[in-house]
Formats: sequence, C-alpha cells, structure tokens
Amino acid sequence: MHWHKITLVAGPENADDLEQCLWANGAVAITFTDSQDAPIFEPGPGETPLWDSLYICGLFDQDKTIAEVVNNLEADGTEVHQIEILQDKVWERQWLKEFKPKCFGQNLWVVPTAYEIPVEARTAIRLDPGLAFGTGTHATTGLILEWLDQQVLKGKRVVDYGCGSGILAIAALLLGAEKSVAVDIDPQALTAARDNAVLNGVADRLDIVMAEDFEGSEYDVVLANILAGPLIDLAGLLTTCLRSNGDLVLSGVLDSQLAQVQSAYLKDINFVGQADREGWVCAHGKRCC
Repeated sequence: MHWHKITLVAGPENADDLEQCLWANGAVAITFTDSQDAPIFEPGPGETPLWDSLYICGLFDQDKTIAEVVNNLEADGTEVHQIEILQDKVWERQWLKEFKPKCFGQNLWVVPTAYEIPVEARTAIRLDPGLAFGTGTHATTGLILEWLDQQVLKGKRVVDYGCGSGILAIAALLLGAEKSVAVDIDPQALTAARDNAVLNGVADRLDIVMAEDFEGSEYDVVLANILAGPLIDLAGLLTTCLRSNGDLVLSGVLDSQLAQVQSAYLKDINFVGQADREGWVCAHGKRCC
C-alpha cells in the first residue's frame, strides 16, 4: 500500500482556507511545517501561525484519484508545490523505535502498551502515540509531568486545559488527585483523553468537557499546556477557576514570551518558579487572592 502526499505553500492569511480545501478533497491527515521544516505544535483556537511561509501537507490514500484532487485545487487558484508517493511502513514498529518507557521526575513513568512497566516505576501511565498531542516526548508536556511528580495531590481537584491526549489529567489522578477535568476545543482530543483514562483505570474520576462548555469553579490545580497567545487570552478564565493559594502551571511558552504571558496573570497570580528545556518554559504560580 502507498499514500499520496500533496504539499501546498501558504502564507498566514490563507493557511486556514487551504487546510479546509485539503479536507474537502478527501485528505486523511494534514500537517503544517514552517519554511524551515519545523513542525507547528498545537495552534491555538482561531490562531494563525506567524511564519511568513508555511508548508501544508495533505495525505491521501492510494485509491484516491490524485489528478482529480490537483485539478480541484488548481481550479480554486491553489498552486500545488509538490506531489509525492509514500510507501507504507509498519508504523507500530516505527514509533516503538522512538517512543519507549520514560521517567519524569523520580517516580512518574510514561509506558507504551507494548512494553512492560519497569520495576522501578512507582506510578506508570499507559499511553501510545495517537492523533491527540501529548505523550511526554515534547518538552512542554515533560516539564509539567515533572512538576506533577513533585507534588502532593491527594484529595485535590485538577483542571487540564488544552488536554490533548489527557496525559496530564491522567497523571494527576494516578498521583492521587481526587478528580480531574480534561478540557479541549477538539472533540478528537476528548475522545483520546477518555480512551486513555479507561486504559489507565481512572475514567470514573475524569470529567471530559468541551472548552465552550467549561465553567469555572474553585479548583486546587490548573494546568495549561498550549501556546503563548491562547494563554494570554485565557488569563481571566484560568485564574477565576483557581481557588485562593491554588497552583497554576503554564507551559507551551518560549523563553522570549514568558514575560508577556506572566504579565497577563500578575493581577491574581504570584509566580514562584519555572523550569526550562529546549527553549521552552514551564511557569508555576500561586493565586494570591
């Protein structure tokens, strides 16, 4: 079996339109990279990446008449940059080469289902790579997992806003939290979070909520691993749903963006610590009022 890959070049002003055009023509998967071939992680709701030039790649199965897709795209005035044929791989073996059991902090492990849980793992999350963001391999997720490993979470109520795979909400439950709420704008992410909660035996303590339906309450811990723009926009909501002296943990922030993100929260949050990795920062704050 093989796949057809069509690559389009877009600017910030037409990236959303070209993505929708690929979906409409039958793409089964779409990826974005910037002009330097770096992947773009988790664009925020309604947010357009700021790169001058983007590559948008649509993947089509072998039964798709690719000439028809190209004709449709060009009829809409879209220039096709490249057409490729990709030979199928045994993807289960491919990701197993990269995604192996990994420890975060002292006690918390993420373990793919193909592996045995290491004997030294006091707490293990069972998780396989899927369509929703979050396996711990990216620095932004790993930094929060390490923070969670250091906390006493017994009896606490936790929000994972922008939950992706649900890894952070599930980790909190396995580490002793009483209840977690997984929030996302993507129904596919919520499905993944629910499935992963079942896999880890914590589904009865995890609430799944679309972002538009999320209502603030007084939670003990609020985790948000998204990007700087959405974090700034969500400052009011994320602080409102946090109890006095509760913990706010923000990730997905570049070093150069940290001051701007923190400034959006300073009215209610006293930032008390941060961790850095690969140019990304995870900031920890306490609600002061």
